[in-house]
Amino acid sequence: MLHKKRYIIPVLILMFPIVISLAFIRHAASFLFRALKPKNYPPVLRTPEESFVGLSSLGYTFTPNFLELCGGNLHLPRVHYVDEGPPNSDRVILLIHGEPTWSFLYRFMIKSLSNNGYRVIALDFIGFGKSDKYTSLDMYTHDLHTLTLRLFIDHLKLSKITLVVHDWGGPVGLSVVKEVPDLIDSLCILNTVLPCRDDTVLKHLVNMFHFITWSAVIFVCQTHLPLGYLLGYASIDSKTRKGYTAPFPNYRYKAGVARWPQLVPMLPWGNERIIEDMRSTKRFLRTWDKPVLLLFSDDGISGSGASKELFKSLFPHGEDIPIRGGGHLYQEFKGEELAEHLTRFLRKHSAVK
Repeated sequence: MLHKKRYIIPVLILMFPIVISLAFIRHAASFLFRALKPKNYPPVLRTPEESFVGLSSLGYTFTPNFLELCGGNLHLPRVHYVDEGPPNSDRVILLIHGEPTWSFLYRFMIKSLSNNGYRVIALDFIGFGKSDKYTSLDMYTHDLHTLTLRLFIDHLKLSKITLVVHDWGGPVGLSVVKEVPDLIDSLCILNTVLPCRDDTVLKHLVNMFHFITWSAVIFVCQTHLPLGYLLGYASIDSKTRKGYTAPFPNYRYKAGVARWPQLVPMLPWGNERIIEDMRSTKRFLRTWDKPVLLLFSDDGISGSGASKELFKSLFPHGEDIPIRGGGHLYQEFKGEELAEHLTRFLRKHSAVK
């Protein structure tokens, strides 16, 4: 632990001129973007259906489902979700995506799990997939995503849920677990993190490199993110990349993608409410005694090292199955394998009951 501390100050010193340069570039880019941006456009956009034409050839063949959620006096934009498999199944598998993906990422898992007799639901968060999208970055908050998930579970009257979380969907989904524990029967943790600043700098240096790189691109480009180009680094071919970028026909639709990384407290500073929520989530999860399956890839951004060790410490009773290869978005390449592990896990615990 101590030997890592020696490197923090030199690293921060080296990062300082980079941050200053990025800030200058960002302000110049902001000026240009504002000059080019139309002065008035709707606060909420809906991706045209024609943007999704052709996805069936990539394996996304599901019937779309939509609903509008209300919480108190708050009326949320329309959200989309996939709902496959027998509706009367005694087991619901709820798949939670991260950044910058949507339910498209889970298409191979959805098919395999629903064919095995499970009801499989994949939600698109507001700002992603076929769900509506706020055009203002300020509308996207950690509370928005957690509220959306809570209202979604309530609206569909879901119970006996196996919650599957990935990437930034981990901090959101696991935060909700502590609020509706009686509705969750088991957890499946894919490549994700649960940062709360306390241990980030010392233990998550590798994850932080990728996080800072991604954040720097967003810092400069804002909603003009070149998502297709960035997804190429995940070894996703150009044809499949069009499936991931289909929800975002132009920059106006990318506010949710640009905002989400800013809501994750990976750095020593950040939103105190989110940090405290992550701390309370960790405290709750340490008391979790229901089944847990860890399916981290061995070559993903958060698939090994401190992130995985954190979840192993939170769930000492959990079953840990390393996934060989596939990268961070390994549902794309290992979807059927992940589904097989999850199916075996659920059958085993169903037999125990």
